[in-house]
Amino acid sequence: MTGLSSHNPLVFILGLVAAAGVAGATYLFYVAQDRETPELRRQFGLIFLAIGLFSLGGFVQLLWSDWAGFPAGHYTELFGVTTGLFSFMLIMAGILLLMGFGLRTLAWPAALFGLFLFQGARAVLDFQLTRNPTMTFVLWIAAGLASVGMLPYAYAKGPGRRNLAYLGMAVLVVMALAAFLTGVNGFYGHIAEIAQKK
Repeated sequence: MTGLSSHNPLVFILGLVAAAGVAGATYLFYVAQDRETPELRRQFGLIFLAIGLFSLGGFVQLLWSDWAGFPAGHYTELFGVTTGLFSFMLIMAGILLLMGFGLRTLAWPAALFGLFLFQGARAVLDFQLTRNPTMTFVLWIAAGLASVGMLPYAYAKGPGRRNLAYLGMAVLVVMALAAFLTGVNGFYGHIAEIAQKK
């Protein structure tokens, strides 16, 4: 392998996606239970900001290194674009929550970014990308639904907001589970692949 990369960053990124899904679902649980406070928003803002900054490192590595060890432009496109959007969204959400602002301004680009995730899900199935295209498809669809769902959630009030928080929580749990299963299997699979070549 040449370039800056010493490992495949996808497992690391999938771990961050799983962590973001769990954190987001937990935050929405507090919202649905009407237990959201300024202090809670700041705490989750810090978590989202940290995950976004770490994922930014994965984004940079995907775009500017020979991370796969073989020509992998289609994977770089698929994972690089989505990791960059994921990083931007979490960094901005973290900043907005830390500063005490709502997520309305972020909900508009989030809805647009969700369309990219839907297109990525389509590409995964059409071209049978990854070792488990069905699981990756579920991950991309769930992430896309979470992104698009930010728009109605950001403007909802009362029972509507609570219902959307529960729905968003379910979607984020699915996303986190798909990212975790893909990542943990990839973690072992990448190690096994390298070890068997020796």
